[in-house]
Amino acid sequence: MKIGIIGAGSIGLLAGAHLGKHHEVHMFVKKEEQREILAAQGIICEQFTEAVPVHAHLVTQMSEGYDLWMVTIKQHAMDDFLDQDLPGDAPFLFLQNGMGHLEKLSQAGLKSCVGVIEHGALAKGQNVVDHRGQGNIQIAVYKRMDPIQGQALSKELHTAHFPVVFKEQYEPMLKSKLIINTVINPLTALFSQPNRSILTNPSINELARFLCEEACSVLGLSFFEEWERVKKVAEATGENHSSMMKDITENRLTEVDSISGYILDHGKCPLPYHHFVLHAIHALEYERGVRKR
Repeated sequence: MKIGIIGAGSIGLLAGAHLGKHHEVHMFVKKEEQREILAAQGIICEQFTEAVPVHAHLVTQMSEGYDLWMVTIKQHAMDDFLDQDLPGDAPFLFLQNGMGHLEKLSQAGLKSCVGVIEHGALAKGQNVVDHRGQGNIQIAVYKRMDPIQGQALSKELHTAHFPVVFKEQYEPMLKSKLIINTVINPLTALFSQPNRSILTNPSINELARFLCEEACSVLGLSFFEEWERVKKVAEATGENHSSMMKDITENRLTEVDSISGYILDHGKCPLPYHHFVLHAIHALEYERGVRKR
């Protein structure tokens, strides 16, 4: 397959490295400096013995003739991305945290799948990624595609070291990932702790339980089942740092609005723990000069 990957952060680089072994991968990035490095050196995954060569372009150079577009940019970059004149001949696979992008996608007129990533990955340079936790990608069709197409796509992408799992329904898949994100991400970012702190620090554990209860009440999910899932993820990725913590550490805008904010926007009763973490993360962003208000 000829695959265009939009964004070359940790997930974009990880996907590019694994898929580049079996497919023709083109990375699309915002900055010329990163484009030049990727074109010259390929992607270096620390778990591989050699770099994976890829083609590299600026995101403004997207064109028709691809078999798949894989979009790995952050939620807050989605509006500008979807405002572009995007090629309509191939399906798009969107791999964002949260669920705030669904409404935007429904209006975009694209053939689209949505997915969640359960790998741990850390970008260590403009073309270097550390695959820190083996997991999978789960995908489901969203708009203008039928399940048979989605299933065929998952089989095309699947490998033993980079599993891709097809799900019949997108909503349960995204909701479960949203629960994990809305519990682990803000707390680890606020307290500058690895994911395992959800289990090992009694006070963070207590806050995590309350966040999980609130989110489950909004999304109509079983607290017992989702809390067990959160604990398993925190254990499996224990030494990893959440993407939100990395954003705060590196003075970048976080995705808290599309994670905690999504829960607050869809709640029908007060959600004090989500209200607090949303504004606490906003405060950290403001102090670092990346949020204006």
